[in-house]
Amino acid sequence: MKILMQNRYDALTKKGGDSFQMLLTKKYLEKTGTSVDVSTELNPDLNGYDIIHLFNITRVHETFIQFRNAKKNNKKIVLSPIYHSIFDIRNYENKNLTGIYKLIVKYLYKTDNIQLFKTLYYVHKYPKIWYSWITQFYKGYTNQQREILKNVDFILPNSNLEMSTIMQELFNLEDIKLNYEITCNGVEDIDYVESRRVLDLLNKNNLKNYVLCPGRIEPRKNQLNIIKALIEEKIPIIFVGGINRMHGSYFKEFLKQINRNKNLFYLGEFKQEEMNTFYKYAKVTVLASWFETTGLVGIEGGIMDCNVVMTIKGYTKEYYGDLVWYCDPENLTSIKEAVLSSYSVNRGVKKLSSRIKKMFTWENAARKTLEIYKKLV
Repeated sequence: MKILMQNRYDALTKKGGDSFQMLLTKKYLEKTGTSVDVSTELNPDLNGYDIIHLFNITRVHETFIQFRNAKKNNKKIVLSPIYHSIFDIRNYENKNLTGIYKLIVKYLYKTDNIQLFKTLYYVHKYPKIWYSWITQFYKGYTNQQREILKNVDFILPNSNLEMSTIMQELFNLEDIKLNYEITCNGVEDIDYVESRRVLDLLNKNNLKNYVLCPGRIEPRKNQLNIIKALIEEKIPIIFVGGINRMHGSYFKEFLKQINRNKNLFYLGEFKQEEMNTFYKYAKVTVLASWFETTGLVGIEGGIMDCNVVMTIKGYTKEYYGDLVWYCDPENLTSIKEAVLSSYSVNRGVKKLSSRIKKMFTWENAARKTLEIYKKLV
């Protein structure tokens, strides 16, 4: 059996949660002897592949072309939708965007119009995929999502809440039959070698029992509200992650706050394997995003026995239950109380790592995915 996984054009150069889900599922599928290739091209040669596995219908203009190519070649298609609630996205945009971006969202108003403008930005950066914008212009953003969901052979949402959100927002709960099975996100349950680079940085700044905030520096990940909520506390807070260049003014303000406060540290971007050293010595991991699906960094921090503060947005409660502290990203008091409560108790007190090891590993995700592949062929 030979599988081709496909994702957005920049999935391997601008890695996000969808990239890691794809690559780590691939890694553990290959451990079972399954042959898996990855392509970010829109119309690759599909000869010899049994199944095409597509990722991501939030940024759907590329996925739609890949889907059409697979249908044209009569291939079995599996979809991992990684669907963000359009209402959470709209709430975030209304309350965080500034300048021309805010005006665009305000006056374009409709989801299809806003997404068409976003697609124009993407194809400006990647001219090779310009015709995906033309296709979306005629087809419509939500119609592309619906067509894919209705016509793939199998759907692998990451949670029941994700699937119910898809049905509510895209199909208005109409009575249609979609073949799906929940395949949870995960973490690698393996022993890691500590990163010398990370240890040197922690020792240089005398950092221990700190609060860790992983994620790209951008309004969505909400670093400035975390700083505002905790500015009067003396707890060391470490921020790690790449910079979203679309939000330069946000990053400048973020750096200004870092430089003003001795308990705040921005240490830059790190490889995935280095992050575990940060988690190992952190007291608390915080994800206070304006929108998420399942919040991967909570799983990554939780398996290392960090206490986890998790956003209430997205599908997080299905994963974490009552084993984390929740915060409302819009409410500074909520963020502050959740962080201080989690910081005041011993590491791992809620036993989140036990739940993660049992339910949320990439090995389990790959096993479930392989079962679906076998059914289809």
